[in-house]
Amino acid sequence: MPKNMTHGNLLTAVMEDYLEAIYHIAQEHGYARSGQISRHLGVHKSTVTTAMHNLESQGFIDYAPYKEVTLTPKGIKEAEGIVRRHDIFFRLLYHLLGVEKEEASKLACEMEHALAPEIADQFISLVEKALRKNKVYEHPEDKVTTKDNATTKKPAKKLDVKNGTKKKG
Repeated sequence: MPKNMTHGNLLTAVMEDYLEAIYHIAQEHGYARSGQISRHLGVHKSTVTTAMHNLESQGFIDYAPYKEVTLTPKGIKEAEGIVRRHDIFFRLLYHLLGVEKEEASKLACEMEHALAPEIADQFISLVEKALRKNKVYEHPEDKVTTKDNATTKKPAKKLDVKNGTKKKG
């Protein structure tokens, strides 16, 4: 079944993007509004309304037209998983492989949706080990969420792929 179709309680990549947008907006404002979601994702408000009905019917959000949108406990759990996958994939691409920041973010978004959560979790475990082994810490401007929500102020380091050595990033 293509990734852009739903089956049962599975989310499409687009619906995952909506959950992620709601999560980030709510982190800043405590809730999200359709207009904020529309601007965040660059879509028309009517498209947001359709998506909100879909997410509400699956139990991910509390939604009523012209009201605040909030994540349910189920929605929070799903959104945190999406954000975590994105952050780990971004760190792999940007910090370990040296991919440019914008491209790393774009690719991380594609990767977070492409892998089944079970496979992504196994992959992420391997990436986290590599990040720890290479002493790659989050960079303050990267807004990276770790599994236990811990942050560090140590400078980011990049792995010099050609030489296999670490260099300050």
